Amino acid sequence: MKKTIIALAIAAVVTAPLGAWAEEKEGKVTKWEKTSRTITFDDGSTYQFNETVKTETMKEGARIRVTYDEKDGKYWATKYEVLQ
Repeated sequence: MKKTIIALAIAAVVTAPLGAWAEEKEGKVTKWEKTSRTITFDDGSTYQFNETVKTETMKEGARIRVTYDEKDGKYWATKYEVLQ
C-alpha cells in the first residue's frame, strides 16, 4: 500500500504541467505598446499583459519585475512591480 501511494505521488509530480507555475523576469522596458498591452525588455523578450492587469504606471525606461505564464508560445504577464 505504501509503495502504491509513493508511486502515485511521484506520477502526479512528474505529469503535472510545467506551465502551472508562474515565473518571474526582471528588466528595463525598452518598448511599451499600449494598444496591444505588450512590453519589450532590453534583452528583446516580449510579454503581453492580460486585461485584468492595471498598466497605468507602465512606461518605457522603467525597471520592472513581471510575473508571467507561458501559453501557446507567448509570455502572458499576470502582474508587475516597478523596481527602484
